Amino acid sequence: MSRQTMIEAAQQLPRGDLFGIGVYQLDGEFIEFEMQASDVELDTAWAKEFLSAAGVTAADHVLISLSNHEGPWLTAVLWALRQIGATYTPVEVYGWDVARYASIIDRLPITVIFGVSEETVGALAGQHEDLSDYLSGVRLVWARPGAYERLVEEGVEARPLAMLGPVLGLGETPGVNEVVVNGASWEINEGEGQLLASTTPVRTVSVVNAPTGSSGRIVETGPTTRIAL
Repeated sequence: MSRQTMIEAAQQLPRGDLFGIGVYQLDGEFIEFEMQASDVELDTAWAKEFLSAAGVTAADHVLISLSNHEGPWLTAVLWALRQIGATYTPVEVYGWDVARYASIIDRLPITVIFGVSEETVGALAGQHEDLSDYLSGVRLVWARPGAYERLVEEGVEARPLAMLGPVLGLGETPGVNEVVVNGASWEINEGEGQLLASTTPVRTVSVVNAPTGSSGRIVETGPTTRIAL
């Protein structure tokens, strides 16, 4: 018996399709949703198509902010970047990681920023008077709520990123606070003073009218669902 034969034997064992359980907090309540591996594959295909259309290529170096618990939303983005062939460097979303965040920008040819947080932008602004000039070498920026508004005010051509309950939304146009979601997998409706998310039949796990805690206006529905935030 060798390590290789053990791997081959393990690959023959039956395995469940469960990828993980996502959790988000809304009004003090923790809301859980299940994700199957097949669902993550759908999300990865969508993320790859979206990022490629936005101009992300194998020549890019992506600085991506994420925390471990955000895997249900952002694993698909990481896998999409791998499939595209882009280099990526992961960092934390918290302000205390700003020294490492800035050192990466200063020392590496970062061309795409993904998921930068309000804490990080605030800390960077405390060190650099002109963020537009500081980030002039970055072609594409996707920023979280708070960070997006601050960067746009500073003259940075940022696009919004939003986690709408269990759904990831990404902006297409710099300076326009709209996101698109994968309408082939998710149906977004307005109700109860907020956006509600339901799965379509293509997903393995069913979610019906999950509250997102986010208000918005549905601009377009269909395979590409567009939401004004």
